[in-house]
Amino acid sequence: MTEIDINPKVDDPRLWAKVGQAMDRKVLWEAAELVVSTQFGSRSMLQRKLRIPWDLTGRMMDALEALGVVGPDQGAQARDVKIKLVEDLEPVYENLYGDDGIDFAALLHLDGQASASIPAQPTDLSDDDEDVDDDADDEPAPEHSRPIEVTVYTPQEWELREDPEGDRPWINPQLRTKEGRKARYAYLRRQARRRVRKAAARQLTVHGVIPRALRGERRVRSWVIGMEGRKAAADERLALAAVKTADRGARRAQFALRNGEAKQAQAAKLQMEAGKQLVVAQNARKSAKRAVAFRAGVTYGPLALADAAAYGFADVWGFLGALVLNLVGGSLLGRDVEVSEEELERLERIEAGAPQQVSVGMTPRMFEQMMRQALTEDLKLTLSALRVDPHAWGFEIHVWLERMTPEKISNGLDTLEACLPGVRTGSVLLQQSAESRNYCVIRVPGPSPWQAVPELPVREPQSVSTDDLHKAQIGGDMAGRPLALPMCRTNVNVVGKSRSGKSTILRAILDVLTATEDQIIIGIDLGGAGSGFGGLRHAMHVVATTPAEAKAVLQWGLDIGKGRPGLFDRLGMGENWVTSGRRPGVKFIVDEFPALVRESRKGYYDEDLKRQVPWDLDGMLAEMAITCLKSDVTMVIAGQGVTKEKVKDNTWLTELAVQVLAACDKDDVVQILGEGMLAQGWRADRLVPAMGKQINDASVVYVMAGSAYCEPIPYRGCYADPDELLRRGRARAQAGLVDIDPESAKLSRISLRSLMETSAQNYAAGGQEQGAVPQLIASIREVFRAAGDPSGLQLEEIAAGLAQHDADRWDLEAFDGEGAADQEAARAVALKAAIKAVLAPGGKSWTTDSYRRPGEKSTVKGYCLRHLKKITGEDASAT
Repeated sequence: MTEIDINPKVDDPRLWAKVGQAMDRKVLWEAAELVVSTQFGSRSMLQRKLRIPWDLTGRMMDALEALGVVGPDQGAQARDVKIKLVEDLEPVYENLYGDDGIDFAALLHLDGQASASIPAQPTDLSDDDEDVDDDADDEPAPEHSRPIEVTVYTPQEWELREDPEGDRPWINPQLRTKEGRKARYAYLRRQARRRVRKAAARQLTVHGVIPRALRGERRVRSWVIGMEGRKAAADERLALAAVKTADRGARRAQFALRNGEAKQAQAAKLQMEAGKQLVVAQNARKSAKRAVAFRAGVTYGPLALADAAAYGFADVWGFLGALVLNLVGGSLLGRDVEVSEEELERLERIEAGAPQQVSVGMTPRMFEQMMRQALTEDLKLTLSALRVDPHAWGFEIHVWLERMTPEKISNGLDTLEACLPGVRTGSVLLQQSAESRNYCVIRVPGPSPWQAVPELPVREPQSVSTDDLHKAQIGGDMAGRPLALPMCRTNVNVVGKSRSGKSTILRAILDVLTATEDQIIIGIDLGGAGSGFGGLRHAMHVVATTPAEAKAVLQWGLDIGKGRPGLFDRLGMGENWVTSGRRPGVKFIVDEFPALVRESRKGYYDEDLKRQVPWDLDGMLAEMAITCLKSDVTMVIAGQGVTKEKVKDNTWLTELAVQVLAACDKDDVVQILGEGMLAQGWRADRLVPAMGKQINDASVVYVMAGSAYCEPIPYRGCYADPDELLRRGRARAQAGLVDIDPESAKLSRISLRSLMETSAQNYAAGGQEQGAVPQLIASIREVFRAAGDPSGLQLEEIAAGLAQHDADRWDLEAFDGEGAADQEAARAVALKAAIKAVLAPGGKSWTTDSYRRPGEKSTVKGYCLRHLKKITGEDASAT
C-alpha cells in the first residue's frame, strides 16, 4: 500500500469553514475514486464528470486535500495526486464511512447552514424529522430555485438505468410532475435509441450475432472432431505422403545406371515400410471416426430432432424459430474472441455509442470525443485542454492550445464542419478570447440557436436619454446576453450585403433613438425612398429622399455641429456639448450609403454656372464625422460594403468608432478590421444571408466597439413586426418631437422647422397620384394669380406672397438674421430648396429664366409663369 497519511487533519474546523457548503459523502467518495483512477487532479474534470457547479469543485478539492488524496493548489496546473491506486483509498473510506472516522455531518455544518444542492437523496417533505440517507444514488436537484409542492417517491419507484453518458435530465424525475415525467420519458427514449444504434453497429464487428454464431459452430465442430480425430487425420496424411515418396524412389531406381540393384532393393524396403505406416494410420482413422460419430450424434442429434419437431409442429415458422434458437446458441458459444488493437479501438468507439452526426440532444461526452478527434487528427492541433458546455442553442467548446494561436482553426473551419456531420455549412463560429492568446471558444449552433434573443423591447415615447443609449438592447447573443451599442457622441457604421438583415439592425437602432427625449433624428435615404426606416419614419424629424433635400439637412447639421463649440463656454458645458432635453443632440441616419455616393457624383446642372455641379454629400458627411463629434452631431451609416467600387474614396467609414458587420465579403472585413482579425474569429464573411423563406444568418452581426465589444461574438438583432414599428412611430410622433434649442437654431440660416415641413410635403407628394401638383407649387400659383399673373416673379416676391397665405411658415420673423435683409436672404434660400425638394420626386424642376416686367424694356431673371403652368398642367399659351 502506498504510504499516505491515514489520519489527516480533517477535524480542523478551519478547514471545513474553508470548504463552506455541505457536500454529500458519496459525491466526495466518487470524486476521490475519479481523481485516483485518472491520476488527474483537475477541477474542470470534476465539474465535467460529476456535473457540479464550478465553485463547488474548489471546495471539493480542498476536502480531498484534507483527506490526503491530492496535494495543495498549484494555480492553473492540476493538483498532484498522492494516492496511486484505487485500492489504497481504504483509509479515506474509513474516514468517511467508518465508525472511528470523522463526524462528517458535524464538521460539514459548523457554519450552521443547510445542505447545499449537490446531488443528494431527496427527503419526504411531509416528515422533517426523518433521517436523510446520504448514500443514496439520486438525480441532481432541479436547476430552478422555486419550491415544488408535490409528493416525493422513493428511488425504487422511479428506478432508472445506468447513465454512463452523463446526460440524465436536469429536472428531477422523482417528482411526479409534468416536467419530471416528460424528462424521464425523454431520457429513456434516448437510452433506447442508443442501445439500438449500438446493437446495429455491433453486428458489423466480430461481436455481431452472425460472426459469433460462426465462431461457435467452429468451436463445436472442433470439439466433435477431438484430438484423436485430428491426430488420425494428420497421421493418415503423413502416411500417404510417405507412400508417394517411396513410389517416386522406386521409379528412379529402375532407371539407375550405377548400383541399380542396390537402389531398387532400398526402394522396395521403403515401399514396404510406407505401406505398413499407411495401414496403421487408416486403422487409427477408422477408430477415430467412431468416436467422432458418437460425439456428433450427442451434439447435433438433439438439435436435428428439435428442428424436425418444430417443423412438424408449426411447419416453416417453427423451423425458422428453431434455426433462430440454433443461431442464438451458436453466438453464445462464440462470445470470446481475440482482436487486434485497431479492431479493439473500433469496438470501443461503437460500444461508446459515438453518433454518426451532430445533434443538440447528443451527450457532451460524445460531442467532446468528436471535437477532440477533429482538432487533433484532422486539423493537427496540440491541445492543452478542452471543455464542452452544452446549451439549449448548441455546444460551446472552450479550447486551450499548446503554444499556438487559433489561426489554424480559423483557416480550417470548413474542414472542421466536414468532420462534424449534421452541422449546417458556415454555422461554426470561432471566438478568440481576450484573456489569453492560446484560448479560444468554438460555437456549434443547432437548428434554432437564436431562441434566447427577445423581440424588440417596447419603449415609451421620450423614455430613453442619451446617457442610457449604451444600455438599450437592440439584439442579443445565443445565450441571451443583450447587445447595446454605445452611441453617445459616437458614429456607427453598419455593413452588410443584400438580404443580410442590415435593415433589421438599423430599425432596432432607430427604435432606440426615436424613443429618446434629447435627440433630433434626421434620416437620409437616396436609394430606398425611406423604406429602410419602416414605420419609424413618422417619429423622425426629417427624412430626405432627394439630393437637394439631403444637401439642405447636411448643411444644417454642419452649421450646428461646427457652430456649437462657440457656445460651450457661454453655456458652461466644458469641452463637449452636454445633451439634455432642453439642448438635444442631432443624429443622422444614412441608409443605402453607396446610393448616396452615386447621386453625389452625378450632381445637378447649375443655371448660374452653366455646368454640372456635384452635390458632394459624402464629402459633407466626412466633414461632419471629423468636426462635429464634440457637438453631439453624429451619424449612423448603413451600406452594402466599404470597398472602393461601392464607396469610392470614402475610406473614413472604416475609421468610425463603432463597426457593425453583418454578412459581407471578406474584403470588407479586411478593410474595416485588418487581415489579422480573420484568424481571431471575425468571420462575418462566413455568415449566410437570407435566401427566399430561409432566414439563415440574417441580422446576425459582429460588433467592434471599444473594450465592451472587442471579442468576435455573434449577435442577432431584435425583430419587431412592421405593424408594431408603425404603431410606435405614430405614437412617438403624436407625443411630440424634440425641438432644437434657441442657441443652436441661430447658428444656421436654415431652420429645422422648414426642413421638417419640406420633408412632410415631400412625403405627402410621394403618396399622391402621378401628375398631382404639390401643395407648395399650388400655393405659388395662387401668389401669381393674386399678382395678376405676371410673366415672372422674383424669389423674394414669391416668398412675400407666400407669407400672406402662410404667415407661420414664411413670415420674416420665422427666419434668423441680424436684420431684415438677412432674414429675406434666409427665406429665399429656404424657398428655393423647398421648390427643388417637392418637384424632385416627380422628375420635374423649375429653374430661373429671363422675363420682361410690364412697362420695362430690359429683362430680369426670375421664375416665369409659363414654366409654372407647364408644371401645373395648364395651357402654356393661356394668359
